[in-house]
Amino acid sequence: MVKSLIVACILGVGLFLPGEILYGADGDTFPEIPENISLESLKNIFQQVNFPHRDHAHMSAMGEGCVTCHHYADDDIYDPCADCHTNDPDDLNNGIPSLNAAFHRKCLNCHRGWSVSNVCGTCHVKQGEEQTVGSPIIAAAKDRIKYPIIVNYVTPKADGQRVSFRHAQHVEMFRFKCATCHTNENCATCHGAQQVPEILSGSSEIHHFPCSKCHDVNAIPGCEKCHRAQASEGFTHSLTSFPLKAFHAERNCTDCHDANTSVKKLNKTCTNCHENFELGSFDHAATGLILELGHEEFECYECHLNEDFSKPPSCYDCHEDDMKFPEDLPGTRLD
Repeated sequence: MVKSLIVACILGVGLFLPGEILYGADGDTFPEIPENISLESLKNIFQQVNFPHRDHAHMSAMGEGCVTCHHYADDDIYDPCADCHTNDPDDLNNGIPSLNAAFHRKCLNCHRGWSVSNVCGTCHVKQGEEQTVGSPIIAAAKDRIKYPIIVNYVTPKADGQRVSFRHAQHVEMFRFKCATCHTNENCATCHGAQQVPEILSGSSEIHHFPCSKCHDVNAIPGCEKCHRAQASEGFTHSLTSFPLKAFHAERNCTDCHDANTSVKKLNKTCTNCHENFELGSFDHAATGLILELGHEEFECYECHLNEDFSKPPSCYDCHEDDMKFPEDLPGTRLD
């Protein structure tokens, strides 16, 4: 419930600008899976439920893919649920949920629009009753929604009352999937007609979810990184322990970070990316420092001990205690 309220806040007070949540790559047809599946395991009470399987396969791209529902899949072979789950009471002794339980567990992970007063009727139509277009969950059109560029929160009890969450940056730059943050929520939270802010109350853990998955929200000092008087400028590399200078400032993110996964912190040792650190092949001016005074003839390892380029070079082997980097430079620093 709290998570749904948080997303309602996002949708209610967020600044919505272009950017789409894609349910599958354009042109994907998923030809080897059924388009629809009729669920009739409760036909003695309810009419069959039409499960739009292919539509859900497209939407699975927001999360972990087919294994979101088809756990225990071997070699990309996704067996029907009934291959493992049955409604035979004798099979319940082995600890495997019944087929009905398996269906409901998977559906309710996402579909939380049912009401306590009419739990079954939210999705099911009783035998003998008129079959309408479908339940509110199934029948409602699921148009692609646009995600916000920035989500603005007001935190009146914090010293800094403005928190600006760069939603588009997390999707486009950090390549987060929707399910990274949006879990156990009702589909209507994003797709419903009424998207209004809610008032949240509770512990700091509630307010900081799901930011705390990646950020240390308990760092001291640290609140001012997010809670400010003015909107934040969003992520820049200067906020990390590796501010981009010289030639790195012109590089694309994917030149260093894997384009197929969420952005992760890299090892600062230069050899993580570069393989040309050899005398005669590497231009030291690329670091912003032109080697002079005989240093241009040195092998890299003579100054960079153990070829660990994440640490300052050592002058001790040649100069003992007379010189030390960066107070003393082995050349000329470029402006």
